[in-house]
Amino acid sequence: MNLENLVQQNESDYLDFKQEWYKDTACLILDILCMANSDAKSDRYIVIGYNEEDKKFCNISENRLKQDNLCNLLSTANFNRIPTVKIETLNISNNEIDIIIIKKSSNRPYYLLKDKRINTKNKTIIAGVVYTRNGSVNTPVDQSTPESQIADMWRERFGLLLSPRERLEIYVKDYNNWGFNYNELELTCIWHYIPFPEFTIEYTLPNHMTDYSPDEHADAVFAHSIGNSYETSIRYKYHTTILKTESLYICDKGRYYILHPKTDWLYYNPDNYEDIHVFVNNASLSNKGKTIDEIDFNYSDGGCHRQVTFFYNIKNSFEYLVQKIINKNSQYDIYKDYFFFYDGCGNSEENKDITCPNKIYLLEQNENIAQRLRNEFLSLQKNKRKRLSGSNKKYK
Repeated sequence: MNLENLVQQNESDYLDFKQEWYKDTACLILDILCMANSDAKSDRYIVIGYNEEDKKFCNISENRLKQDNLCNLLSTANFNRIPTVKIETLNISNNEIDIIIIKKSSNRPYYLLKDKRINTKNKTIIAGVVYTRNGSVNTPVDQSTPESQIADMWRERFGLLLSPRERLEIYVKDYNNWGFNYNELELTCIWHYIPFPEFTIEYTLPNHMTDYSPDEHADAVFAHSIGNSYETSIRYKYHTTILKTESLYICDKGRYYILHPKTDWLYYNPDNYEDIHVFVNNASLSNKGKTIDEIDFNYSDGGCHRQVTFFYNIKNSFEYLVQKIINKNSQYDIYKDYFFFYDGCGNSEENKDITCPNKIYLLEQNENIAQRLRNEFLSLQKNKRKRLSGSNKKYK
């Protein structure tokens, strides 16, 4: 939302105007509670320094809070959960206003764990009472939100207003609250979400899984410290309904598990490492706006580019969180402890003169994937040149 447009709107369940900063911070806490518990579908805003009725800007210099002050206030106010709140300052036609932004969240209801006295009103914010905002009106401090509205807040927190697939996306974030059972007769591992055990993550182990077997292993071979890799299917279920399936690799005879990571391809020119093209998420164009044909990738037929494969996961993505659940009892960190290859994905004989990526990279949310993979490739080659240079000096 364009924050400057807020002063052109009327008060609502997501917007409140104040002419000046709060003289009693308890009033601010009450307003934040009401806004945080609002049914509004967007973020919520308290605009300070604007008279809505007269359409005039006001002086906000007295009692003014900065972001650090607000964070300290909220951290000591005894919220059951502290809402995400920040202050933005805008200058509109040479008039300065502060906007308190309360982020929309599924953590409702918010309430205080201890009473909070409002000295200027000689009233008390009562611990455990849920206050909200309906339309442009806050719940009075000596009343409570209707029970039916509170019930909907709890349903939202637990995902009960969502589809089973959407609920699963929420529950995997609570990865420490999943329990494990093993069906020895069917060789099936079952993780269930403890608050709602009808949600399960299941996979079946191979019949004859051994540390070393030349005949029984996954077509996609991960190399690691002990034995073969085995491929199975992981099933996400709600009661008996399968919501989703994907490939799961059982490594080191079940010592740890790998969901198939995200896979992207990088094409490099061995005569000029700056000539690099990355294709992300099956895009038809590279990060430099070229098609595969335009970069002439088929090196074996005389093309000038070679292909290498990168594997990565996105931090706090669905797959990353499931990985934490199914490796909860493992002492290994797959992003640090293991290096592997993935058979048949371009890290082959034609790339023998370079160092190929041989691990799963962990990327941050909203990270520039193409830039990260390009930097990782260049770093690998730079380190290889350093090692070779050191070896040559050693034997001179």
